[in-house]
Amino acid sequence: MDLAHVLWIGGPPASGKTTIARALSRRFDLQLYVVDWRTWAHEPRMPATAFRSLSMDERWVTATPAQMLDWFLTMSRHRFRLVLEDLRELPDSPLAVAEGPQLFPTSVAAVLRSPANALFLLPNLDEQRERLLARGPMLGTSDGLRARANATERDLMITRRFGWEAADLQLTVLPVDAPLDAMVERAVEHFRPVIERGPRDADLQGLRRFENDVLATQVRLYRQSLGTLKPEDATVSFSCECGAPGCAEEIELSLEEYDALSAGGDRSRLRRPTP
Repeated sequence: MDLAHVLWIGGPPASGKTTIARALSRRFDLQLYVVDWRTWAHEPRMPATAFRSLSMDERWVTATPAQMLDWFLTMSRHRFRLVLEDLRELPDSPLAVAEGPQLFPTSVAAVLRSPANALFLLPNLDEQRERLLARGPMLGTSDGLRARANATERDLMITRRFGWEAADLQLTVLPVDAPLDAMVERAVEHFRPVIERGPRDADLQGLRRFENDVLATQVRLYRQSLGTLKPEDATVSFSCECGAPGCAEEIELSLEEYDALSAGGDRSRLRRPTP
């Protein structure tokens, strides 16, 4: 499988992957592939595992962080196969930026054309812990605070795993030790040679609409999974579909508003006004 058109950004939760990947995709008019936006679409295609049969409390409240790490590594290996299938379906042009906590160095290395196409983010553990705990109680559990604390310790283990895998494979690691705008510039410098050589032809309006549809599907399926529980944030940040080069605008809509626009065919509300 030739994935020379893919730029890989891996790293643990709360390391800034999505922000950096999105900034790259907008500045250079690239495709954006967020693994976490495919979670619920991937679910029916995942093999049966012990984790899938567990309740939310069994997954996050009573399990140990070490057990959670083992489940995550197993699920990530299965998810990576589905990620490759998704990426194969994307257009060859322009380049695609793929990011996610499931993109471990050992998995990426198996399909990597060049080390220049990959970057792995490693946050400071104390700062990462603070950001993760700030997310608050985990929905769908009987003890949301304990579940969040357990998940946080698991995520710190994931960070350590990324570090030693990347070091073992001699792949580039980017310590997260500066504001996000500075981290974006460091990522730009790493990927710039590949971006400058890569294909640039693109239907930007079509690409952003596709990304929005993927995100809407993820939110819809996630909310269905919660049953009677409802997430606090009722709006979603959708990408502007104006098609202008370099556009990084976002438009806040509820899922219901987005679905109504899609069904009606008039998507002008998803395009910023032309100056």
